[in-house]
Amino acid sequence: MRFNRRHILLLIGLLAIVVIFLPIKMHYSFQATSLVYPAKEWYLKKAADDSFISELHDFEADVISHMISYKFERGDISELHIDTELATDDFVRKGDTVAYIHSYLIENEIVRLRNLRDVEKASISVSSSGAKKELIDEATQEYEFAKLKLNLEEKNYKRQQKLYRDSIISEAKFEIDENTYNLAKVNVQIAESELITLQTGKKTEEIDLIYQKIEAYNNQIENLEKLIGQYYIKPPISGRLRFSTSNSGIITVSDTGRYILKIPVKVNNVQYLNSISGIRFSVPGYDDEVEASFVGLDNNVNMSASEQMLMAKAVINLKLKRVYPGMAVQCEVICDKITIFEFLKRGIHLRF
Repeated sequence: MRFNRRHILLLIGLLAIVVIFLPIKMHYSFQATSLVYPAKEWYLKKAADDSFISELHDFEADVISHMISYKFERGDISELHIDTELATDDFVRKGDTVAYIHSYLIENEIVRLRNLRDVEKASISVSSSGAKKELIDEATQEYEFAKLKLNLEEKNYKRQQKLYRDSIISEAKFEIDENTYNLAKVNVQIAESELITLQTGKKTEEIDLIYQKIEAYNNQIENLEKLIGQYYIKPPISGRLRFSTSNSGIITVSDTGRYILKIPVKVNNVQYLNSISGIRFSVPGYDDEVEASFVGLDNNVNMSASEQMLMAKAVINLKLKRVYPGMAVQCEVICDKITIFEFLKRGIHLRF
């Protein structure tokens, strides 16, 4: 039997159909250009209103935390002083001071409160030293005179009291003498109080009020000093430091101990991510492949090149010095094992 071209094509077609329906299985996989992110990254940025913002991005959990906004009063002059000993790619530890924000308004307010406090302290010193000797001598004489007058009025009161009991003088006359005697006692108390004030200084109540003012100034100064302490900029993570050249960015600290892959996945392929058996990617300039572990999937759909895409996340298992944040890598996502027929079906999106 002579085989012509038609017979050969027919035989090849039959063999292809047989191969398609053979129970041979292979891994279904798809490729995507992925971006490398640090697991966490901290930023110090400048806002549109000239304030400063500190925030920590967790790319693995997709959350933003440690948000601090440094806002300043109108008329204040704020200056950002970055540690001059730091350079790009330096490793900084969590809690290290990388910069300091200086506020002239707060500094001037602390100086003003300290001056007011010192004035009150000086007032206590002066108040406790007493008055001049001439004034004290004069008050002493008035006090002695008041006591002498009280002695005379007391004797007169006792005589008038005896006469009143014997009905020699009227009740009205006795009441006048009694009131004069009581007034003399009051004058002695007043003269004594004035003498004590001149000898010892201000009254206890006035001195207590000064101490309360000093305590209030101390509390205000302490609160402002705590506020100044917040102006020492300290990253909440350890990592590599970079200085930004953009208008809004200033300092970035990237976690170098762990990296995340952001993998764009077509919506049609999302259903196969439940049976992922591996994720591999290659670093530009190197032939070897690196493994990554699937973490999860974002729920936000984005459009890319007229296709609906979801973003998958994977953790890079190894610490690689040649992997850098923001790097684009070619990634292969390996899913479940399927037959050749199913593989072709997924590839050409057949629907039965």
